[in-house]
Amino acid sequence: MIHIIIKEGLIDRDYIDAHTVGFAELSERVEQYTPEFASAETGIPVEDIYALTREYASTTPAVVRIGVAVERHAGGGQTVRAIACLPALIGAWKHVGGGLLQLPIWAFPVNWGGMMRPDLQPETMRVINSWQLGPALTGDLPLDPPIRSLFVYNANPMAMVSQQDKLEQGLARDDLFTVVSEHFITDTARYADILLPATTQLEQKDIMFSWGHLYLSYNNPAIEPLGEAVPNTELFRRLARALDIDDPFFYRSDDEMIEQSMDWASPVMEGLTLEALKEKGFLRLQVPAAGDWAPHRDGNFPTPTGKCEFKSTLAETGNFVVPLFRQGYNGDQAGEPVDPLPHYIRPNESPASAPALATKYPLSLISPKSHAFLNSNYGNLPAQLAQAGEEQAVLLHPDDATDRGIEEGTPIRVFNDRGVFEAFATVSQDVMRGVVVAPAGYWQRSNRRGPTVHVLTPPAFADLGRAPTFSDVLVEVARS
Repeated sequence: MIHIIIKEGLIDRDYIDAHTVGFAELSERVEQYTPEFASAETGIPVEDIYALTREYASTTPAVVRIGVAVERHAGGGQTVRAIACLPALIGAWKHVGGGLLQLPIWAFPVNWGGMMRPDLQPETMRVINSWQLGPALTGDLPLDPPIRSLFVYNANPMAMVSQQDKLEQGLARDDLFTVVSEHFITDTARYADILLPATTQLEQKDIMFSWGHLYLSYNNPAIEPLGEAVPNTELFRRLARALDIDDPFFYRSDDEMIEQSMDWASPVMEGLTLEALKEKGFLRLQVPAAGDWAPHRDGNFPTPTGKCEFKSTLAETGNFVVPLFRQGYNGDQAGEPVDPLPHYIRPNESPASAPALATKYPLSLISPKSHAFLNSNYGNLPAQLAQAGEEQAVLLHPDDATDRGIEEGTPIRVFNDRGVFEAFATVSQDVMRGVVVAPAGYWQRSNRRGPTVHVLTPPAFADLGRAPTFSDVLVEVARS
C-alpha cells in the first residue's frame, strides 16, 4: 500500500514535510514491495490491493483500527510499523476521525511511576518472559538459581502459553511451591499447592479506562467479597506483612492507591475530581469534543522527534520490551539490532519460508480470541460457552475438509511436531483455503481430550518487543 501511495502521488506532501521523518528512505525501501509481490505472498488479488489502497488514500477521514493480534508472527512488529506509516503519508491525522487507533491508553494521565515504583527495584533483576514459563520451570531454560516458587494471579498460563508439555511437567514438580489466586479451578489452578479465592469486579473498588473511549470509570463494589475472597491489593498487603516489609507504600489502602494512580493535575483532568468520579461513575477526559479533536493535526507524536518517524530513531537502542510491561524495569533487554525502516519479514512457518516443513504440515493455523471470551477467564462460564460452543471447534475451508475426508462436526486432530489437540470441525467459506482457525480461550476440559490449541504454538518471539507468535504455525488436520 505504501508503494502504491507513493508511486501514484497519493501522498500529502505538506503533512509529510512538516510532521514526519525519513520519507526519502521509506520511498526507497518500498520500491521492492510491488502489488505483485504482495499478491504472491498473501493470496490477495493484485486488483484488490490497488482498489483498497486507492480507496483508503482518497477517503476523508480515513482511520485504521489495528486492535491486538496483528503483531503475532515473525514480522509482527514491522507489520505494525508499516501500518503506522499510512495515516501520515496521506495526511489522515489532519482530519477529525482520521489516523490510527489501537487503544486510547496514552490519553489517560496514569501515574505509572507511582503504581510501579521502579525506584525501589535493585539495579539488576532476573527477567523471565511468561511465554517461556515452561522451559523456565523444567530447567531447559538455564536459571541460577532455579525457580522454586511461583505465584500466579490474573493469568492462566496452562491454557494460553506455548510448550504446554514442558509447562505441565514444570508445574507438577514436587519441589515447586505454587500459589494461585483465582475465581475458578482453572487449568493452571489444578497444579496449585495453595489456591486462594480472588474477588471479582463486583466485589472490589477500582479505577479504569477503556480500550475504546475517553471516559475514566470508577468501579464501586456491588457486593461485599464472598467467603474469604480478597482483591489483589489486599493480597499483596498481607504478603508484605508476612515478609516484614516496613515501607508504607505497600500498605496503602485501595482509596489511596486509586487517588495516586492518576495525575489529577494534568490538563486533561481539569475539573475532574475523584469525588465526582465516585458519585457519577464515569467522567470524560477534558479533551476536545469528538467533532473537534484531531490530536496529531500538528504533529505532537510521542516520539523522540515529536514527528511520525518513518525511519525510527529508537531503533538505535536495539530491540526492547516497553518498561511499562515489566513493572517499569528497563534492564536485561535483548538489544539485538533493529532495522529503523519498516520491512517485510516472512512468517517462520509457511509454505514459502519452510517448504520442507510444509510438506508434513501444509495448513497455517491462527488462534484468535473467541468472540465469546475476552480471555480464558471466561472459558467455563455457561453464558459464554453457549455463545462460543461447549466444545472447541476448528474452522476449515471446504476444500481442505474434503481433501481430508472431514465433514461438519467430525472429530479431528490438529497436530505438528510440537503436539496435538483434538476438537470438532466446522467447515466454512469464512476461512481461506490453507488456513485453519482455532479460537483460543478454551480450557482443556472443552477439548475432546488433551491440551489446548497453544500446544501447537512455537516458542519463538516476534521481531519486536518479545511478542508471542500465535499466528505463525504450520499444522496438519486429520480425522480422530
